[in-house]
Amino acid sequence: MVATTTQEGRCPVCRAKVVARGADEVIIRNAILRVESATGRVVAKCARCKSWVEVPLKYVE
Repeated sequence: MVATTTQEGRCPVCRAKVVARGADEVIIRNAILRVESATGRVVAKCARCKSWVEVPLKYVE
């Protein structure tokens, strides 16, 4: 199961900060990334609760 980050970039399960957005950058904090090569979808494992969270990245070959 994959959850979607909230507007603030927090894990919806434990509310830990996963995504930090700057003016020109997106930072994924302390996470293991998983990529679905067929769709390009990227998810990150929350460092606190270990749930998979969708992040605003797209994998392109």
